[in-house]
Amino acid sequence: MERVSRTAKFFDRLGEVNVHVTRINRQGKDHRFRAELSTRAAGQDVRAVGEGDTVIRSVETASKSFERRLRRLSQRLHDRRRRYPKPDLRPPAGNRTPTVEEETGSMSRVRWPVGKPMTPEDAALVLDEQRERFLLFSNLATGQINVLHRLPDGGLELIEPD
Repeated sequence: MERVSRTAKFFDRLGEVNVHVTRINRQGKDHRFRAELSTRAAGQDVRAVGEGDTVIRSVETASKSFERRLRRLSQRLHDRRRRYPKPDLRPPAGNRTPTVEEETGSMSRVRWPVGKPMTPEDAALVLDEQRERFLLFSNLATGQINVLHRLPDGGLELIEPD
């Protein structure tokens, strides 16, 4: 059974491994044993079968096949992750950087996460600190979303909804 427990090294969250051993009766010959190992790993069912003249040999044969199948599944998942990496879905650091959602022609759709509520004066300090052209923030006094925009001459413009 130690061999079966070693297969867990291929997956961090390997589920329960079911081991089912049956005795096969054959006409006029010695009996044999069949071991079936099955589990669910990475959303897929993994199953292996092995036969032997003793229970231990049948489990060892099945566990070798089981280990091979888990190794192959792990390698396929690893290759797929390398070929098709997942997009970074974490919010930008400090909720200050915009993320481009889609680009169509000369226009791009941008999502800008709104940070903590602040006053326009605090927003001006943050804008100067970041050296950005504009800052989207939640106005502490009104509770609405405002935009603080840096003008070409260096001044600031507060854009509030009507």
